[in-house]
Amino acid sequence: MVERNSQNVLAGGTSLGAAVAPPQAHTNFVDAGTTSLMNKPGEPPFRLALNTNKIEFKCTEDRKPSSVFVKLFNPTNETVSFKVRCTSADIFRVQPPLGFVKSNETVSIVIWYQNQDKKDAMSKCHYFAFYHTHSDGRTARELWANSKAEGVRRLPASFISAK
Repeated sequence: MVERNSQNVLAGGTSLGAAVAPPQAHTNFVDAGTTSLMNKPGEPPFRLALNTNKIEFKCTEDRKPSSVFVKLFNPTNETVSFKVRCTSADIFRVQPPLGFVKSNETVSIVIWYQNQDKKDAMSKCHYFAFYHTHSDGRTARELWANSKAEGVRRLPASFISAK
């Protein structure tokens, strides 16, 4: 297994400088369930599991970036590819935005909010869409270039003032 280094940022904006956690095997992972944002007509149900059903960012007055850690679990018997999309690439970052999850393993995903003064962006209803599809040996980027999602779940984003 290859270990990738990444700069992790705490909600207060401080850096951990730690490596991204490798996938872990979990047999007792509990899915947080559906969210207030339902799938669009014709969209397939989400077959993976997430440890949360909403993304809450703690915003500080000093405008430092805020991050949330999300765990994605694959309860199926096959390796699947995932992709995470956000409503605004100007104010959010997702790491990794796409990848693979082996059967009965968990992947950690970090979602950052830039916490800048963008009032018009804050007036919108933001969410993160998690997609998954089967894996066929191609890289995740090649796979998602022309694949349809086999499962979708949208998690609403909210912003909490940290005092």
